[in-house]
Amino acid sequence: MATNDAKRLGFGGSGEIDGIQCLMTSGGFDTSRQRSYLEPLNIVPTIGASRSRVAHADGIAGYTANMSFDMTTNLLAAFTTGRLFARGYAFDIGINDGESAQQMTDCLAQSITLSGAAGGLISGSLTAISATPPVPSLIVDNNYIRQSRSVLPSNNVPIGYWYSGATDVRDWSLSMNQNVTPVYTNENTVNPRYLKYGLFDFSLSVTTYEAVVAHTAISIATSTSTLTGLTASSGFSFAGITDLGNYTHLFETSAAIAFGSGGSDGTIIT
Repeated sequence: MATNDAKRLGFGGSGEIDGIQCLMTSGGFDTSRQRSYLEPLNIVPTIGASRSRVAHADGIAGYTANMSFDMTTNLLAAFTTGRLFARGYAFDIGINDGESAQQMTDCLAQSITLSGAAGGLISGSLTAISATPPVPSLIVDNNYIRQSRSVLPSNNVPIGYWYSGATDVRDWSLSMNQNVTPVYTNENTVNPRYLKYGLFDFSLSVTTYEAVVAHTAISIATSTSTLTGLTASSGFSFAGITDLGNYTHLFETSAAIAFGSGGSDGTIIT
């Protein structure tokens, strides 16, 4: 196979999530194949002969995408209860390596994680699944275009961790998980007929340097959503005279939506 020696590492490139260009740090598309095989019923052994399975049909295929990125104000607009944080929301993912681009359409998120830690940026990652394979795209931009320096503050620069929390927060991680299963039928195609999405939930883990009294219920609000649920675990740890005491709180929602003020403590997002 011939190689193209004109390609160079580190030349441009960027990613796209739900139509918004992002600071992608890594990503990729994967196609898995499960083929159908025949197991021969009778094979006459001969010297030097090898016994192997016999391919019988094309089988089925699955298409997945993954991406890691640094969060920007522009991209944060996609992480709302009306878009990526909505159950069953379909979106597109694009990747440009600096010379060519691919895009996977109508993806359903299987997991999304946003996190922040001292000394770094707010970073994110997601995994998604689609019923169709990625295709070449002319829509996904080549280079990441930063907003003009004359416009302050810029919405196309990474968000620092120090903008994300209150005093004494050491680190935090917000995760969304959604159960998505491809459904195949007896058709002459390797692609899924459709994607079935089931329950989804959120969890938020926060570590602070202050020993806060544990709660039985907790609510966390952002500019785009509010989570309400129950404490899964909490505790205080101290590693000795060279360490500061840490208080860790893990908060989880349930998959049931409650309406009105008389709802249960398991309300997901309002």
